[in-house]
Amino acid sequence: MATTRISVRELQIGMYVARLDLSWFRSPLLRHSFLIEHPSQIDKLVRAGVKIVDIDLDRGVASPPRQTSETPHAGTEATPTWSMKQPKPLAQLNEEYVQAKLAKQQMGQAVESVFTTITKTGAVNPQQAAEAVQEITIAMRTLTDSAIFMALSQNRSGDSTLSRHALATCTLSLVLGQTFQFNPLELQELATAALLHDIGLLQIRPAVVSHAHAASGLSKVDQHELETHPRRAVLMLERQGRIETAILHLIANHHVYLDDSGYPKESRGQFTSDRSRILMVVDRYDELITGFGGAFPLTSHQAFQCLYQEARQGALDQRILSSFIARVGIYPVHSHVRLNTQESAVVTKLNQEKLHQPIVTITHQPGGTEYLMPFVVDLAHQTDESQARAIETIIEMDR
Repeated sequence: MATTRISVRELQIGMYVARLDLSWFRSPLLRHSFLIEHPSQIDKLVRAGVKIVDIDLDRGVASPPRQTSETPHAGTEATPTWSMKQPKPLAQLNEEYVQAKLAKQQMGQAVESVFTTITKTGAVNPQQAAEAVQEITIAMRTLTDSAIFMALSQNRSGDSTLSRHALATCTLSLVLGQTFQFNPLELQELATAALLHDIGLLQIRPAVVSHAHAASGLSKVDQHELETHPRRAVLMLERQGRIETAILHLIANHHVYLDDSGYPKESRGQFTSDRSRILMVVDRYDELITGFGGAFPLTSHQAFQCLYQEARQGALDQRILSSFIARVGIYPVHSHVRLNTQESAVVTKLNQEKLHQPIVTITHQPGGTEYLMPFVVDLAHQTDESQARAIETIIEMDR
């Protein structure tokens, strides 16, 4: 990794921060390695007292473009440095994904220990929960959002394991919470709530949980029982003590949809916080891709389409959902896709202006034969529009 050290005042959008001259627990951001995407990130670092940063020259803009009095040659345009940044090579993406899968195993073991204790004792061990959140937080400082998102989402169809749902919801809540630049305490509370939000389901009859979203539906009695699980979780934690009130509120409200179609019925969606709304979105996302409660599992692309419709109908916060999609993409980086040409490709970079048309590396010909030399195509900027490639579907890969 090639790095250079600069003053925080020299930072600009497109640079990739590799290290700060500030202890991580004093940082206003969850990670100490991240892409500068908005001026507010720089402002936060300045206010926190950061003076010097190391930037990764391989992952972002190397230096500010110098202003000169020269005029571009006729027929040419000056292209911003950031737009010239190339997508990562497949080898690097594959390595990131391997690391994310290893981290997922470690995080999963920490979360599993929390749920094993709950099952055996009927109580949460606060120390175990804090350690699991710390394990996830540390992993996220070293992994890219795209790699961890794909590791958590890939091959989840039919996986209704509560501990794995808790891991996914906790991690994605942190990804989205960082987008909204919550402070470390707010992020820790959000992550803990996401980890424990469904522990009330352990007190619900398995037959009710397994048919929560089945086509046949639940009886009124069973639906009422299901809707008690947020309150059951809160009561369990209240009896133990040592759990912050803010965490209890987040757990209690994670099904209080904005159009009041959720539960408990006495709560009002318009009064929920951004953190509650984040938990609603990521919880619903993971339910959709796993087919929780007997529903038909969806791909990530289909899940985002469903969430978009639910947001348009008023159940979910459109602003938060838009931030989630912009963060990971309609077709996330690392996704294997089939094109309308029947070629196979890997999504290697997002186009923030046209998320449905990312940059892809095409690896296989129609019929499945590998190209000797994979090649990159920007689906949003193709020279031959009559033969334009487009993504047809996501391919689930057992990687």
